[in-house]
Amino acid sequence: MSGIIELGAKAAVPAAVALALALARKYLKPSARVSPQQLLALDPQFQDIKWVVGVAMVAVGFVFFSVTYYVLVSLNRYLAFRDGPNAVLRIWPENAIWWFFPMLGAISLCWEITLQLWSAFGQRETAKLYRLWSDGRAGFDCTRILRGLALFIAGPIGVFTVLALPMHMTLRQQDILDCGYAWKGCESFEYANAMRMTEIEGCRDRDGKLHRRAGIVLDFVDGRRWSSAEIGEFRNSVDPKLSAFLRERTRLSLEHAEEEADIPKLETKAGGN
Repeated sequence: MSGIIELGAKAAVPAAVALALALARKYLKPSARVSPQQLLALDPQFQDIKWVVGVAMVAVGFVFFSVTYYVLVSLNRYLAFRDGPNAVLRIWPENAIWWFFPMLGAISLCWEITLQLWSAFGQRETAKLYRLWSDGRAGFDCTRILRGLALFIAGPIGVFTVLALPMHMTLRQQDILDCGYAWKGCESFEYANAMRMTEIEGCRDRDGKLHRRAGIVLDFVDGRRWSSAEIGEFRNSVDPKLSAFLRERTRLSLEHAEEEADIPKLETKAGGN
């Protein structure tokens, strides 16, 4: 049964793409209609340079992805380094969260940026004609679809990505500063209040399969819990420097559990008050 479901999921992707193209040709006609005769007349002008436009789009997309990714990572690091000079170790968010907006932005904006650059270099009419020719050959308004993708998908993902910029964990000499998503702010965990330290292997999915994401979980006297695996990279083992530093600062023995959910909550004093 699982094999059938997996096969169906794989077949659904090309089917969805084919359906989307069919709907686009039916409901998203080119904004400016070009007759077959006009398309044939433009073929000699654009057939030989379409590969140049394609290469330019790939180059623009690559530059957009690289620059945007670099800016996002640099801003995340800049916000983390404001914690002060007492940082011993830092845990950064998983790198994949910085890929989504640059990747979608590169896909949805490479065509628009290429057209605008083409126009900026004194080829406005040629760029306009090429867009009409390209949309006419495709049978639907590619430009409008990509603009919609940029506005309604890449744009919101960009907003959510920006809200993740404050996320990081800084291990200082006396405490851990855990800065969360958006307006969550930063929370301090003092090593002196740690009551238990547990190494975990990862987390289980709905089918009970364990996915490796090693980390260290600290339970504190006030009932709070901190986990190094909450935002970090997926790793098969804990960073030895992190483990050694936490053992040194907390003076606790290292326990073991497969996942965080297996660790029982500590009973706090006076019913948790």
